[in-house]
Amino acid sequence: MKSKRYITLATKVAEQSDYGKFRHGAVLVKGSSVRNVSCNKQRHCHFGKRFRDPHTGNATLHAELGVILGMDRTKTQGATVYVARINSDGDRRMSKPCSMCEAAMRHVGVKKVVYTDRDGTIESMRL
Repeated sequence: MKSKRYITLATKVAEQSDYGKFRHGAVLVKGSSVRNVSCNKQRHCHFGKRFRDPHTGNATLHAELGVILGMDRTKTQGATVYVARINSDGDRRMSKPCSMCEAAMRHVGVKKVVYTDRDGTIESMRL
């Protein structure tokens, strides 16, 4: 049930987001240690820009990007990122990472992402 514990933490981090109705939280875990947490923010991210399709607009700071930014590769290589999204009522919603976040996490060596699905259940994918 480690996944549930880290998703609960990601949900609490999402509550800190000021992004409005799309509030995401992310937790970077390596081994059994939480290495970093982040929520999405209403500002642009130059790091994310290199992984984003230029025709889709500017890259905002997604929770998944925030959790890996500034982290040494020894902390991200082989790690797992847990992502949760909540709506305005605090209910969990789909938080599968976008293609920009997938590419950025793959770039820094994250091996697995665990995320909430449409009905709040927990899903995962290998990168």
